[in-house]
Amino acid sequence: MNRKYLICRQDKKNCSFKVLDIQLDIFICNFSKEYWREFNSGNSFGAKKLLNRACEWLQKEKRRLKLISKKANKETIKMLKTLEIGDILFWTTQSKEVKLFETPSEFTQIARIKCQRFDGKVVEIPAYLLRKLSKGNFKCEFFLGDVENEKKAQELQDKSRYYGFRAEIEKKNDGYLLKIYGDSQQDVDDFINLSLEQDFDISPYI
Repeated sequence: MNRKYLICRQDKKNCSFKVLDIQLDIFICNFSKEYWREFNSGNSFGAKKLLNRACEWLQKEKRRLKLISKKANKETIKMLKTLEIGDILFWTTQSKEVKLFETPSEFTQIARIKCQRFDGKVVEIPAYLLRKLSKGNFKCEFFLGDVENEKKAQELQDKSRYYGFRAEIEKKNDGYLLKIYGDSQQDVDDFINLSLEQDFDISPYI
């Protein structure tokens, strides 16, 4: 199943967003799909009103993710001011790690940051396309069964780095173990739970 979904574990009756997925035989939350359909049609006000019909858990979760979004915007500027030459960054559109080649002199999201690829070439990358990878040691592991899932394991590693987590893949006899490191245990646990285990698309909030 390729589409993004969020497993519904709430008891709210007659929730219009609670849909039974026949293939998976579980209830999923259809709120995100409905929200972005309204938003992309130009009805941003209607999209916001949808939240009033959602369960209490989802309302709290949306508020929490909104705070994460604001924090991420501030973190971009903060990141530029704290970068040191040699810091490892993740180039989101290329799914590659690069090293900071020169400390930035401009602190905006559109600032051009000089970075060095691992083949030695120096490139300029807009700040909003970069993520500083965490140096934290708070860890959580996510196991992906089946040795044929190497491509999927790489996708999840890139996804983790997209959100600023340091991620490593360890090959096992029966699959792949993804080790994710962050600045706090809650950050790592929340990411594993929402974005990997439940495959909930949190990218609109980051």
